[in-house]
Amino acid sequence: MRVHRYLTHAVVLAIAVAISSYASMDRHVPAYLTSRLGTVNAEAVVAGEGGMAGDVTLGRYSTIIKPVAIPTAAPVSHRPFTYTVQPGDSLASIASKFHVTVSQIRWSNSNLYSDDKVATGDKLVIPPVPGLVVTVKASDTLDALGVKYQVDPQSIYDFNRLSSLQLVAGTVLVIPNGVGGAFPPPPSVYQLLMRSGVHSAYQVTVLNCCLGPYTGPPQNSFPRGWCTYYVATKRLVTWTGDAGYWYQNAAAKGYAVGPTPKPGAIMVTWESWAGHVAYVESVNADGSWVVTEMNWVAFGVIDQRTIKPGQLGRALVGFIY
Repeated sequence: MRVHRYLTHAVVLAIAVAISSYASMDRHVPAYLTSRLGTVNAEAVVAGEGGMAGDVTLGRYSTIIKPVAIPTAAPVSHRPFTYTVQPGDSLASIASKFHVTVSQIRWSNSNLYSDDKVATGDKLVIPPVPGLVVTVKASDTLDALGVKYQVDPQSIYDFNRLSSLQLVAGTVLVIPNGVGGAFPPPPSVYQLLMRSGVHSAYQVTVLNCCLGPYTGPPQNSFPRGWCTYYVATKRLVTWTGDAGYWYQNAAAKGYAVGPTPKPGAIMVTWESWAGHVAYVESVNADGSWVVTEMNWVAFGVIDQRTIKPGQLGRALVGFIY
């Protein structure tokens, strides 16, 4: 019995040593066997020993081990936030800082719809992603908002994590990738003069409205609706720049310039922050002159104006011949 017991212990010990040796031995296929065994099935080896098979990490005996992905970027916010305008800020710099556009900020702030100026201390609503921010009205629906802002209504529902299709008035929503309406045109020269109180009585007649029709030289790269565009339909303009700089820009191109109005000349003034240009149609015996122009009465409107000597004061830059 004692011999049998010793024999049993010896067998168990031998098995343990064998298992230990198997676990520690190098089980890579020897190079000299490769040619005899053919191509080694890597996935089969991994299945038994563990390792990588494609994009999947496997443990021994094909146990799948899924790596834990640790996010490195900040999660995207789903709520708009308020920014206080700092000294030196502009809408362009604020938009760049938060990776949105100037239009998207203006669409999100009703006070900027007709004016794009901001001042230090102003509070601005900023969309967390490109798009715009709206406050729900009683008549609003997801479908209506989708149509209005040119997006899929489902994207509004999903991004704002809504729990109901019924919108509640007063709720603030982010419209991701939404597009708002066109902004009103900038104030005309006449409107600016009326606001500032610096104006005199002119004899003005509205000739045409709303961008045309026009005839004139085809080389016109100026934006439609502005005074520069209209004058460039009356005669060839080979220079560029805001209206107030046309006098010096034309002179640099070799055009004759001077202080006296002549038919066919271009009148240049500083009647607005960007300047103004008009086309001289005729000169009267009393020294007054008649011009046609655009964006003096209103944006896109063509008018005819009679100007008396001295009436423009220091705002008159001169004439391009």
